[in-house]
Amino acid sequence: MPSLEVILGDITTVAADAIVNAADHRMRGGGGVDGAIHRAGGPAILAECIARFPNGLATGEAGWTTGGALPATWVIHTVGPNYRAGQTDRGLLTSCYRRALQVADDLGARSVAFPLISAGVYGWPKGDAILAAIETLAGTPTTVEAVTLVAHDQATFEGIDAGLARWTPRRILQGVQVLHQRGYHAARVHPGASPTGMHWRVSITPAPDRTRHEGREDLHDEDQAITYTTGAHREFAGGTVDITTSPESVADLILARLPSLQPMRDDPAYAQWYDGLMQLVEERDALPIAYADYFDDEPGWEVGWGSGIRYPHPPPADR
Repeated sequence: MPSLEVILGDITTVAADAIVNAADHRMRGGGGVDGAIHRAGGPAILAECIARFPNGLATGEAGWTTGGALPATWVIHTVGPNYRAGQTDRGLLTSCYRRALQVADDLGARSVAFPLISAGVYGWPKGDAILAAIETLAGTPTTVEAVTLVAHDQATFEGIDAGLARWTPRRILQGVQVLHQRGYHAARVHPGASPTGMHWRVSITPAPDRTRHEGREDLHDEDQAITYTTGAHREFAGGTVDITTSPESVADLILARLPSLQPMRDDPAYAQWYDGLMQLVEERDALPIAYADYFDDEPGWEVGWGSGIRYPHPPPADR
């Protein structure tokens, strides 16, 4: 899986091995990023487009030319769906990213910069365009090592950055699940909402450093806890965690910060309970809440703040 980052800037100035052009299906240059790339790269790009793609390119497909006067060696052209013209099949949008990565692999490119495809004049709803880009780029097998999403305005940059950061809590929870699978059953989570309700937060600690009271686990030793809040974006346990970070890598980060954890396999009931919680988290695409300043008296943890969906409290520690 390649690294995935977002920058604010002009894609024509990015010195990646390849940059991706959101092209018109005629492959003759156009507006937006397409026109900017042709202007910056010079007439050589258009000449290659005419020679290599005399009949244009289908929506969702990708092909390459050299970069002309651009810093990038290659331009990978892909035709995004025109949402405003009725091309609303999301598969066409995700195909643009997959096919562009496949072309990059064929070229041997190790770094690729993408614009946010179809989110401009083609009118794809920006939130879903961001989600499609992140999920597809992170989930497509590739030999590319570094992917950069280039936002041309601050709002798009912030949207992509938030889209990357929203995966951090889930990866943290998945990392704890990996620890349980490795036998570190004492790894405990205690998730909640900040006093303002704006941020989700979680503490991770070895079980002996907690005591239970009415289903809650209260920390005794803050030095033996890793804490995270969504206000920290992608920073966790001394590292950066996002959609491209494997749960196994998150588990390693936790172990490095909590060396007292041992693979004792001594609380299978908690590990099984946690598996059930994670299944609900994945199904609902929502985070668990065990406490908040304004939490009702219904038993269990809420999955999705304000959803009313409850999951039972964790079982008593088996020790």
